[in-house]
Amino acid sequence: MRRNEKKTSNYLNPLKMKNIFGLILPVIFLFAFTACDEDEDPGGLSAIAGLDREVEVGETVQLDGSESLDITGEGYNAQWSFVSIPEGSAATISNANSVTASFIPDVPGDYVVELTISNNVGQSSDQVTITALPATVTLSGSYNEDLHLTKMIDEPGVADYVVTGGVDIYAKLTIDPGVRIEVMDDRRIRIRTDGVIEANGTESEPIIITGQQEIPGYWRGIYFQSTNLENTMNNVHISGAGSDNMVGTSPRTAFYISDGRINLNHCHFTDNQGYGLAVSGSNSQFPMNQCAFSGNSSSAILVGTTNIGYIDNQSDFNGQDVRVGGGSMGEDVTQTWPNLMNGYYRVEGDMDVYGEVTIEEGAEFRFGNDVRFRLRGSSVLKAMGTAQNPIIFKGTVEAPGAWRGVYAQSTSLENEINHVHFAHAGHSSLLGTFGRAALGLDGGSRYSINNAAFSDINGYGIRINSSDANISLDGLQFGNNISQGAIRFLINQVSAVDTQSDFGGNPIEVNGGTLASSEDVTWVNPNNGVYLFSSNAETYGKITIEPGTRLEFENDIRFRVRQDAVLIANGNAGEMITFTRKTGSGAHWRGIYLQSSSMENSMDYVEISYAGNSSLLGSFGQANLGITSEARMEITNSDISNSLGWGIINNGTLIESGNNFSNNASGDIDQ
Repeated sequence: MRRNEKKTSNYLNPLKMKNIFGLILPVIFLFAFTACDEDEDPGGLSAIAGLDREVEVGETVQLDGSESLDITGEGYNAQWSFVSIPEGSAATISNANSVTASFIPDVPGDYVVELTISNNVGQSSDQVTITALPATVTLSGSYNEDLHLTKMIDEPGVADYVVTGGVDIYAKLTIDPGVRIEVMDDRRIRIRTDGVIEANGTESEPIIITGQQEIPGYWRGIYFQSTNLENTMNNVHISGAGSDNMVGTSPRTAFYISDGRINLNHCHFTDNQGYGLAVSGSNSQFPMNQCAFSGNSSSAILVGTTNIGYIDNQSDFNGQDVRVGGGSMGEDVTQTWPNLMNGYYRVEGDMDVYGEVTIEEGAEFRFGNDVRFRLRGSSVLKAMGTAQNPIIFKGTVEAPGAWRGVYAQSTSLENEINHVHFAHAGHSSLLGTFGRAALGLDGGSRYSINNAAFSDINGYGIRINSSDANISLDGLQFGNNISQGAIRFLINQVSAVDTQSDFGGNPIEVNGGTLASSEDVTWVNPNNGVYLFSSNAETYGKITIEPGTRLEFENDIRFRVRQDAVLIANGNAGEMITFTRKTGSGAHWRGIYLQSSSMENSMDYVEISYAGNSSLLGSFGQANLGITSEARMEITNSDISNSLGWGIINNGTLIESGNNFSNNASGDIDQ
């Protein structure tokens, strides 16, 4: 027999037999009555209370004793009473002293009702058992008092509660383990600002909230606005939502948090039209723990930049992404952005961070068209990838210039970028006229960049436009398809280049600038790289250039060594230091203009070629190397060639030996 199906009396069963015996017994009784003494008179009455049956809680039960037999012909009085009722019931019998009565079962269980009929001759009693089954309860409208939803029906897949209209919770909503709530088409459940939800399912008895038809987009979803710290959902499974925008232009989603606070533990968001979970508002808080997302048509979660830190690394995204709509994270916020289990971040709007962010190893960010990640003010970025689990910053479209890049202005000494792979950046200038790059450092920004990798960039891997920026580099990798160069920075930042980085044949562009007199630096020979000077540069400090280093210069660019500066460029026979024009360029550069009188100035095994494009300064003249009247240089074992003017113009002190001069248009040395 199916649940709630009432028994009928059109076949013989024990209860039917009860009525048959009710007809036979009076005849037997009448026979016995004539044969018995008067002291054995049973009264001549036979009470018949009716059939045992099943009903639903809340359904009116009609009690009918009209089939009772009265052999005496005297008539009788009827009285109905409860023999037993379920614990917690407050049911009462209406018209209990009539042949027909009724009652309403208020809790599930067995109600044993007794009918007693009596007259002056005697009395008779009979019992009927009414089994009250839990009934599906409908929910609709506003609830301003606490509401407790208990498990009503044990049959799997049958709803305990059905939401028939919009539900608004202004008080406390408690949901017990195993409760199943089904929602009619396009209906919404709303937890208001003053409302509270405590939905505590278990792993074996989760709370189910779904549509009456289990299809994606059947009902609208749960709109959550409460800020109460008691809000909790444990082992709650939400599915089939997303029939329409939750409210206004907000997205389709199963669960929408609007400046609300709730703990989400072991919750499942599956097969919803739109998002499983969507969050808006900088005040929203939703600490997650081991939730699961699958089959949501848009993605698992939609959040803003400031909300990312509430996601955990134990939730399973089953290949779905966390959609980041962009926005700002305040300076008083500290967050960890986790590595998503079986998922990744898809960033579709500019992210601005003023606070502190730590990114876990293995996290993957895919950025949409022209999207930028900006680190502002005193923000802190700790991108802590590892060799086995690097952090990935790439484009949603895997092609150079798909997204804009990372623009950093932070001056914090805590900034670290370790084992981060940058790809597909350079869609447009990072800010104003700053220029294109995967990673741009501006202002007084300070970053330690270790073991980062760059590839498929429309622009530079790293670009620094400010002399105030301070960086350290170690073990970088620059791959293919970097259109402008590995790094673009100023002369005072060249010393950050290390010998462990591999520049992959991409130039290291020095965009001019000045090295201060307080600086004492070494320029290393970069692995698979050359220094390319694109603007005039000058030094007041001390520069030592390692053997094998190659320095190239664009058209008419000059390298000026000021008074009190020091230039030491000592190669060897197998590793000459080279100063020359840009590879592939037919244009000449201007040359080295030396004004320093330091006794340390020296050049050994150096090649200086293809300079002399114009006068080194004013009317000084054209040359590969120009030595002013106060300057001093010792140059040995070097090649000076292909100048459009002189090889060397010497107006000061020149100590030279073992040098080779060739193809200098005006001559070798002008003294």
